Amino acid sequence: MALTATDLFNDATTREIGGIGPDQVSAIVSDLIGVQQMLTAASPAINNLTDLHVHNIIAQLNEEIASVELANSPTGTLVLGTNLGQFVGRAINDIHRDIIDIAQGDAGVQALFNPTPLPALNTPPTPFLDSADQTAFVTQWIQDSNHLGQMATTIENNGFTGDIAGLVAQIQTFENSANAFDTAQGGLWSARFWNEFRTDGTTGVAANALIEGLQTQNAGEVNAAVAQLAANSADVVRRLREQIEEGRVEAGRTDPHHLVVYLTVTTGPNAAARLRAEHELWGTSSVRDLGAAGDAAAVAEAVAKLVDAGADTVVAVPAGDESDVEGLARFMAQEVRPLVP
Repeated sequence: MALTATDLFNDATTREIGGIGPDQVSAIVSDLIGVQQMLTAASPAINNLTDLHVHNIIAQLNEEIASVELANSPTGTLVLGTNLGQFVGRAINDIHRDIIDIAQGDAGVQALFNPTPLPALNTPPTPFLDSADQTAFVTQWIQDSNHLGQMATTIENNGFTGDIAGLVAQIQTFENSANAFDTAQGGLWSARFWNEFRTDGTTGVAANALIEGLQTQNAGEVNAAVAQLAANSADVVRRLREQIEEGRVEAGRTDPHHLVVYLTVTTGPNAAARLRAEHELWGTSSVRDLGAAGDAAAVAEAVAKLVDAGADTVVAVPAGDESDVEGLARFMAQEVRPLVP
């Protein structure tokens, strides 16, 4: 009987658990390429969230294959342009586990591909301490993910009318900026997060699907990409929170750590346009829109996602053209706050 994608991936899992020595590389790579080819044939287009999940797995396999191929190379060898240093094994482990998690969380994917979960790690992972630049990047990336999704949903709800070309340009900038930042970090950061932020990771797959859905007026693809961006932003906050706590334990820190996320908020007439103008006000050529725009329900949804992911405080930041800051504060306290669990 012919081997399935599940059979091949499970074989790769068994070999990776045993250690990726030089004698195992070609067999593991062959398994993973086979999985990639089978899933590509089974899901050629994106029309729903299951399709998008399959395409995400296909893309992440590029990262895993490249990492396995260079697993025994000298420390400092670039993997897809990134210096993972001593953490190539960590990258392989994270990607492999994420692929399994994607499949285990989607019954539709399991109909095509249902890999066996990995056992728990034998030793705790290396603690991660983020830098100020990395924290700032994640905060902005979360805001971008949610707001770009909101803008795409608005265009879709309006019959795909509006500035689609302008939004596509912003999505491309968002994708390219995330990829460039992650590539530049290297080390443990990239080993831990590149399957989230890279062009061949969740961010890139969702961004490209969002662009394609807008350009082809495929509502199913747009909805899937919006849902994936929102879920991924919450997952990154959750993972970052976990890594911060691991680092604090390693450092012997017992004092409370308060995770604060900033969210630019506009409401009322032309809220989306005002939010776009807010970023332009800073004179950036990338025109990356931030925050949440709309009524209390839309803003509360954005806040709730951040809280669910581990944010202790979400600070609502008024746009530069906000003429009634006190009114915005009342709006947040009286209308938005009651909607946030």
